[in-house]
Amino acid sequence: MNKKYRPHLITIGLYTLLALFFTWPLAAHLTTHVPGEATWAFDESTFLWNMWWFKHSLLNLGQTPLESNYIFFPLGIKLTTYTFNLFNAAFGLPLQLAFSLPLASNLTLLFSFISSAYGMFLLSLYLLRRPETHSTLPLVAGQTGDRRPEPPHLFPPTPYSLLLTPYPAAFAAGTVFAFSASRMMYAALGHYNFVTIQWFPFYTLFLLKTLHRGGRKTIFMTSLFAALCLYAELTFSVFLIFITLILWLSESVRRRGGEDARRESPSSPLRLFASSSLRLFITGFITFLLTAPFILSVLPDFLDPAYAEPGWGEGLKLSADLAGLVTTTPLHPLSDQDWLPELRAVVEGTGRFSDVNTLFLGYGILALALLGFVVCRRQGWVWLGSALIFTVLSLGPLLTLYGQNRFNLDGLEVTFPLPFTLLHYIPLINANRVPNRFGIPLTMSLAVLVGFAVSSVMYHVSRATHHAPRTMRHFLLLTSYFLLLLLLLFDQYSVPLPLSDARIPELYRQIGAEPDDFTLLQLPLGWRNSYGTLGAEQTQLQYYQSAHGRPILGGNTSRNPAFKFDYYANIPLFKALTDTELYTPADETTLQRARLQAADLMALYNIKYLVIHDPLPYRKPYEDTFTATRQLALDLIPHDPQPSYQSRGVQAFAVQQGAIPDPLTLDFGDWSSDPYRGEGWSSNEEIFAATANWAAAAEAALFFPIRGPGNRRVSFQIAPFSYPGMPRQSVVLVLNNYLLPDSFSLSEGWQTIEASLPESYLTPGLNRLMLRFTQTAQPRQVLPANRLIGQTEIETPVDVEISSGSDFVFISVGFGEAKTDASAHRRGVNVAVVEPQSGQVLAVKGFDTAANTFEATALSQFITEIPAGQIVLLGSQGLEATAFFTEETEAALQSLGLDTAALSAPFAAIGVKNAAAGTALQTNADSAGTAYLRLGASPDTRSLAAAVDKVIISRPE
Repeated sequence: MNKKYRPHLITIGLYTLLALFFTWPLAAHLTTHVPGEATWAFDESTFLWNMWWFKHSLLNLGQTPLESNYIFFPLGIKLTTYTFNLFNAAFGLPLQLAFSLPLASNLTLLFSFISSAYGMFLLSLYLLRRPETHSTLPLVAGQTGDRRPEPPHLFPPTPYSLLLTPYPAAFAAGTVFAFSASRMMYAALGHYNFVTIQWFPFYTLFLLKTLHRGGRKTIFMTSLFAALCLYAELTFSVFLIFITLILWLSESVRRRGGEDARRESPSSPLRLFASSSLRLFITGFITFLLTAPFILSVLPDFLDPAYAEPGWGEGLKLSADLAGLVTTTPLHPLSDQDWLPELRAVVEGTGRFSDVNTLFLGYGILALALLGFVVCRRQGWVWLGSALIFTVLSLGPLLTLYGQNRFNLDGLEVTFPLPFTLLHYIPLINANRVPNRFGIPLTMSLAVLVGFAVSSVMYHVSRATHHAPRTMRHFLLLTSYFLLLLLLLFDQYSVPLPLSDARIPELYRQIGAEPDDFTLLQLPLGWRNSYGTLGAEQTQLQYYQSAHGRPILGGNTSRNPAFKFDYYANIPLFKALTDTELYTPADETTLQRARLQAADLMALYNIKYLVIHDPLPYRKPYEDTFTATRQLALDLIPHDPQPSYQSRGVQAFAVQQGAIPDPLTLDFGDWSSDPYRGEGWSSNEEIFAATANWAAAAEAALFFPIRGPGNRRVSFQIAPFSYPGMPRQSVVLVLNNYLLPDSFSLSEGWQTIEASLPESYLTPGLNRLMLRFTQTAQPRQVLPANRLIGQTEIETPVDVEISSGSDFVFISVGFGEAKTDASAHRRGVNVAVVEPQSGQVLAVKGFDTAANTFEATALSQFITEIPAGQIVLLGSQGLEATAFFTEETEAALQSLGLDTAALSAPFAAIGVKNAAAGTALQTNADSAGTAYLRLGASPDTRSLAAAVDKVIISRPE
């Protein structure tokens, strides 16, 4: 064996043993179990499915893995903003071809532990060998007192002399980063993307080499490891940016005051700064080139508001708790919390912290990190500074202590905002909405400091025992090192690691062996994203797809447009089932509709089996709603009386699909057509005297079932969105991704268009027909605005809206983000004065004219003082708002153009000061008790193409 590589191979071997130890009992169940917890979110099943889908989409379907119609069927889902972990999926691809999926996943995870430890070892070794480290941290190369740097490739001749080199300190640093308590918690929770952090030390190592005048090879390696970080998790870009900025600035400061700068000309620091900046720019450019296929696929959806995270996301809940930093995790032997009860308490909101404590820094680690800074200040200040920065950022937007972020200071409720709040408003940086993940670079910074500390301790032990007998000296060196290592490892001890059963019920393999194409409906039924669930989603069922290979209705994603959930929530059968799963009995109307439509849905989605799983212990909801949900599903869905397949804890019933009528008539605008409409449609409404739906996008999808051979014909009752000066609207049809030859030019009003659907383009089961329009338009932008105030000949410059009732009054001025609340929200009469040129709200006042004449007189005086020509908005609240009107009050209202004889509460009015009586715009309450007025442009901002009423699919005559 080459002596140059021998210490590295030994190091990797030792890290392999530690990886097997810290993940125990995984090594005993490599083919049947994976790290994770069944009573949590089954995120481990997500990443198993990711690996399978990556292989299946590329090798079997020949399509991009960044979208799938196999989940969220029939809509499908984009996986661009999804926690995919493309690195693990790609790395595990050849492993999947050779081994089972669980084994491939486990080997990939073990690789991440081993490689991250080795990467941290190399980073620490590099820093310990730096000249500036030697000046403050003595290193020995064979004998005490020799401060010369150890030759880079010298392998010590004995195990004892090895202790006098940087290797043991670097090894200890590797264990701190690779087996941190935080990382083991992520593994236990199934968050594999945050276990795949091995490339950070490699990136940091080559970044430092790049800053230290690295060449082309070094720059490329820095870019490569940055790209690998991004392929593991795109939000790691935030950590890379912070690491880069911190090290770049620290190197710039060091060089500015270093000996290199003093030996050279005064302009040298500037040249060094420019040189390092150029290298970083080249690094960033190469990183972009390496990740461009991924980033360019993600970017459109990342910028799409439909995929935007709401508000702060889970940023506050998923912040590190200040007390949690020094509180052992539930997996630690010193913890007084049991694992499963702790998880259950978090779900129920009764835990010690707002979320599972995933960021315990370790007592020994913190002590040694502080020592590392003390003994190596010149090198250590940047790592201590970065550790402090990442600690503060991990605490999130508000300081949280034992789950509380509001503190009572002598009766005053206060919060303490933290710097993470600022990141929320920085584009791209705000992509990371989970503050506690800053624990990843934080742990790396602590590991570097620990390496400094261990190196210093070993030096001082060696020096203190210099005159001791050789055997005693070696014993003391070994004992000191192993005590330090034991202290560090005990801080992170998380054995046994929770495991999740990855064995797939045989029933699914039997279903997968069937030759037909069909869909599965499974219980528990649900859909999940990063912010909530619809139903009792169980991602494990998505992983089972790797055995049967059939589309399923449920699914798990990270971010998605609201329609991906709304579609299923609006279908009575799914609403009844998910409501029951979540403790809400379905109402009678929903049950009637679900029963009426169930067989048709089985035909539409081509569902062959209803697969019902028994509940898992401690997993609520569903554990406690299983019986009711199962009974309801079997009651609503026509099925064979006996299961077709059965495995332990799961049964598959063959469903009875409804007959597909010929012709199949879909009445758009009616609830019964909701399942047949995919993306691109607006809600049910009445349009041009017919129940219909607007196509509210350039493309609108329609689903319909086919059974049996032959061509089909489709006809649409359709009307384009019309407005003055509109160009001609045209529509073409795309059937199952095949463009049909006909193009239809639409004229104003309802009309019928027909097209042939060739048998060669049709598929048994569900078919997708896309209506593709040449244009869309927003009513607000193209329809004439109604701004004229009654008969006053005055127009409002802005949108104004008034809604009055017995217990409310709303007055708004402006539209969208510029809308202003111009109501005092008082009983009686509420008045707003608007400047007629700018639309600025000049005054808002409320008068309780249902109380006394004093308020009515005050109203009269207020109106009298309004300058001539001002626009005045009035809305009354309460049925007695006019009870104390006087002649003076009526005269004041008449000065605004109101017809007071026609007024009755509640009312709404828009007038102009000094307008003739009876010329204002006014109305009283309608039959529902609401008086409503609106002037301005249309409030409808939908992008409309055409409305569709009836759709008929039939066999040609």
